Amino acid sequence: MTPDALIHAAAPPQAAPDVPHVGRIDAALEWLGERFNPILVKEARQALKSRQFVLTFGLLLIAAWAWSLIGLVMMGSDAAFGETGPSMFMGYYVILAASLGVFVPFGAFRSLAGEQEDRTYELLSITDLSPAQIVSGKLGSAVVQMLIYLSAVAPCLAFTYMLRGLSLPMILLVVGYTAALSLGLSVVGLLAGTLTSEKHWQVLLSVALIVGLLFVFGWTVGGTGELVFYSNFDLLDAEFWQVMGAIATAYVTYFALAFFAAVARITFASDNRSTRLRVVMLVQHACCSAWFGWLVLSDGIVPREMMFVFLSLIGFHWYIMGVLMTGEWPELSMRVKRRLPQSFLGRVLFTWFNPGPGTGYMFACCGMIAGGLTALAILTAGELLGLGARRAYGPEQVIAFAVLAPAYVIAYLGAGLLIVRLARRFFPTALLLAALIQVILVLVGVAGPLVLESIAGRDAFRSYSLIQISNPFWSIIHLADSSAMPPEAPVLLAAVPFAALVLFLLNLPGIVHEVRQVRVAKPRRVAEEDDQIAAEKSPPQPVQISPWDTL
Repeated sequence: MTPDALIHAAAPPQAAPDVPHVGRIDAALEWLGERFNPILVKEARQALKSRQFVLTFGLLLIAAWAWSLIGLVMMGSDAAFGETGPSMFMGYYVILAASLGVFVPFGAFRSLAGEQEDRTYELLSITDLSPAQIVSGKLGSAVVQMLIYLSAVAPCLAFTYMLRGLSLPMILLVVGYTAALSLGLSVVGLLAGTLTSEKHWQVLLSVALIVGLLFVFGWTVGGTGELVFYSNFDLLDAEFWQVMGAIATAYVTYFALAFFAAVARITFASDNRSTRLRVVMLVQHACCSAWFGWLVLSDGIVPREMMFVFLSLIGFHWYIMGVLMTGEWPELSMRVKRRLPQSFLGRVLFTWFNPGPGTGYMFACCGMIAGGLTALAILTAGELLGLGARRAYGPEQVIAFAVLAPAYVIAYLGAGLLIVRLARRFFPTALLLAALIQVILVLVGVAGPLVLESIAGRDAFRSYSLIQISNPFWSIIHLADSSAMPPEAPVLLAAVPFAALVLFLLNLPGIVHEVRQVRVAKPRRVAEEDDQIAAEKSPPQPVQISPWDTL
């Protein structure tokens, strides 16, 4: 044996390093990483290593440290004896709101817009990842950044509680709605990132998004200041929780609408992009109706001005949704036709959820009519239950409002749909162009009478005339702004619903054409591929017939 071998043989055996726990942690983390969305892992790594995140996080820490020193110097002796918590809190909140409300949503926008610009989304689309996984992964990356920013500023916010003048529920409420607002703006940023792949349009969208985020940032800081300095809400007040519940319902439903819209924008053109969105629209309508009915009837009094607010919200909702639905392409792909409802009951109930401008127009019309009937039902229920009513407005005005609002929406959507169908005979009209046609039509209906009134030398805002009948806003305000029915009410209630009926009948052939489309059978090749994919996802399990089968 060599001397080295003798030395090693004589040396006492060294204990193996105790690494089983480290190995288990690594294995657990690796297993957890495999279960995470791959897009989330990729986006989180890229975002945390990017210069934008490093610069933003560094500026956040420097700003928080600087405000701590400046704020304490400005407070002086009041820091020990006065209620200086709100002032100190607002300084930290501005820093946090800038990070969560501007940088995180814009980063989400750029993450998806960059995929469109660099043409790298095509590589993602050929993988096994679904569009929903891609959007949720990018949204998860925004959540990770948001949590890091919150963890950096949270100790500073907790410090303001010790300075008195600010309650812990107030701090938690402000931080909670700021995080929710950041998440909502992030999904809006993702939706904006899917709108176009052209670089010049992306630049325009970037500028518009930055301006919008800065506006929301200023509005949020101003509202938070009012809440922190002047609000004194009671957590035991039932009305407070009713309002919070209504706001949370609106937030969740519109968040889902924006999320599924972003998913639909990156889904391939032959797939069904509409059904999930229309389901969310219907849920939104049901939630809005339920909340208004509950708030009105539980108050023990029927404020008819609340019915005006309800009908206005329903009208704006279904007009915007109708503008988008009537801009869809009228022809269904073979993939969508293979999934159409087949039974009679299914066709009656679910045909309106299929893609197409005709079914979308019918869907919006039914939603508006249902909104008007709901307002009348709430008013009737209040009368039957013997609830009081505020007499600023008569019941006939609510009825007139419930007739005019749906009529205007049906008329304008129907006229816009006819123009879009006519335009598509000459050139392809995409969704955004079709929506622009609808909006321009309303602008002409509003601005045209104002121009005619100014040419005639009359002040259109001083007195109402029937020349303004194409202006839905001025007409409905004139109807609801007086204590009695105006003299123009009979003409409005006759002409506007009649125009809506005519325009609906003109669109009826297109609606019938879309309704008559039936399900088609799968080609043999597609059926075999679907069966193969299903078998790979859930392979058949062996069936044990006798005890000796496992041997």
